[in-house]
Amino acid sequence: MEYPLVTAIMLSYNQAGFAVECLESIKAQNYPNLELIVNDDASRDDSVAVIRSWLDQSGLRHQLLVSDKNQGICRSMNRALANAKGKYVAGIAADDAWLPGKLLGQVELMERLPEKVAVAYSDALQMDEHGKTLPLKFIEAHRQFETPPQGDIHRILWEGNFIPAMSTMVRRSAYQEIGPFDESLFYEDWDMWLRMSRDRDFAWYDQPTARYRIVSTSIVRSQTGRLLDAMCQMCIKHLRQDLVRHEARHAAKSQLQQKALLSFNCRSARHRRNLLQTMRLAPSPRVAARCAFACCGLGHGTFEQLRSLVLGSRAQAST
Repeated sequence: MEYPLVTAIMLSYNQAGFAVECLESIKAQNYPNLELIVNDDASRDDSVAVIRSWLDQSGLRHQLLVSDKNQGICRSMNRALANAKGKYVAGIAADDAWLPGKLLGQVELMERLPEKVAVAYSDALQMDEHGKTLPLKFIEAHRQFETPPQGDIHRILWEGNFIPAMSTMVRRSAYQEIGPFDESLFYEDWDMWLRMSRDRDFAWYDQPTARYRIVSTSIVRSQTGRLLDAMCQMCIKHLRQDLVRHEARHAAKSQLQQKALLSFNCRSARHRRNLLQTMRLAPSPRVAARCAFACCGLGHGTFEQLRSLVLGSRAQAST
């Protein structure tokens, strides 16, 4: 077969300790038509020096993009994509790693499939900060499937993101058609998968292709409030702009309600705004009650205390 050009994009931010392992996993693909783009997002450690030294000795076709100031994941991906020339794009964070054969296996799959298939994805192994493999794979840690879905997955994706971004291979034409990552968002991949799945299909590649590192400084663990605000912002955008297909609107509204309630629980920076906008787009009694508290400057603790008093009074009255 002819080997179409694949663009590997590695995003780096303060990952000097892991970057070489990731780069070695890219080189070990031994894919014969590969370009590597590394975007360092103004790391404060010596990531750039470590990466540059490795690239200079790698023999790989590469570009190193270094930001003067921190831009965030979405802008970093857009910058890298603007420089990409491959038919396919595979992205990875500098603290993760690919397993051997990922690129070739997914290229062979995508080359057999029609243009409507925008993304091939697989499961990923999970590892701790020291590289020890953890019991659960990525998908089962997020969702329970007998077989992960493929084809039209738009509605299923609205029930929660389960796609390991580092396991994907995407047609660059799909990025060009759908448009760039939304730079107003803090959390990037779920929004992109939802936009792509509205009109395009996804393919399941039936073996793990990556290792995903769970670290204490990850967004999910260290910036929960900001992450919930971004998820609410994303749901609001999709519902307002009619980006959600009709059969998925109930799931999208449920996601907005759930994320808005969680943002109230942790008193995120935008929790009041989240609840007010949810009342306009997906109202419910649970949202209304918490919205009233938030607008009075009261938080989750006070709400739970009052609810306990009310429930206790009702229990006494019933006896």
